[in-house]
Amino acid sequence: MSGEEDAGVAPHGGTLAGRVAIIAGAGAGIGRATALALAEAGADVVLAARRPEPLRELADGVRKSTGRRALAIPTDIADPDAVRALVDGAVAELGRLDVVVNVATYNPGGLLENLERDEFRRAFDINVLGVLEVTRAALPHLRRSRGGSIVQISSEAPRMKLAGLAAYASTKAAMETASAILAREVGGDGIRVNVVAPGTTENAKLSAWIEELARERNTTPAAVRHEMVEDTALRRITLPEDIAATVLFLASPAARGITGTVTHVNSGLILEP
Repeated sequence: MSGEEDAGVAPHGGTLAGRVAIIAGAGAGIGRATALALAEAGADVVLAARRPEPLRELADGVRKSTGRRALAIPTDIADPDAVRALVDGAVAELGRLDVVVNVATYNPGGLLENLERDEFRRAFDINVLGVLEVTRAALPHLRRSRGGSIVQISSEAPRMKLAGLAAYASTKAAMETASAILAREVGGDGIRVNVVAPGTTENAKLSAWIEELARERNTTPAAVRHEMVEDTALRRITLPEDIAATVLFLASPAARGITGTVTHVNSGLILEP
């Protein structure tokens, strides 16, 4: 039996009371929303990102708004030693580990023929090797907790195959494949591994991109945004909180029968048959 079944929580309770979660890439946007969602569900959270000050501010906000324990551990997930220090420090301080969410990502952008080799390598180091290093470092602790949940944040870029996203899309695709195989490898330990693929998501980077597109097209940001909205079945741009809600579900006992999946949270930007 997995730890989720042993914990005595109703299968559809959705609570993370008594659990500990690491969110790697817990900055603004999806990372922030996820940290708050997991803490509001009862989890103590360990927040990792490269920049220390926003991380400490988020940890303070989590503690004040939810009353849960929140650790801020500045970490570059492209550094294996830093990753091991993150995971070991989290367990030493909070006593266990049940949930890992990998949000950290890097998108160099640019046409493939113009992309610097070092930029492509950096995308691979973070989006594939970094994510998997966090995951691998967590596995022994998840086993000791008698199961757990790993949720990787991907993108719809591997399916949309847009020009200028070769490094980003290909590395996210590699991460998705590795995560699916890992789900089979660790399923016997009660550990679940799932991927969430957001579409266009509201954040500061999106606003900047909309401004840039408006200048290029000699139109207004409102017109560009309207076009993006009309491209979705639900006529809305996905919010970070939408992604966080899906992560919370996959991390919770309610999803105890789900592993090896890619869940698309894109407001109907891409519709699968």
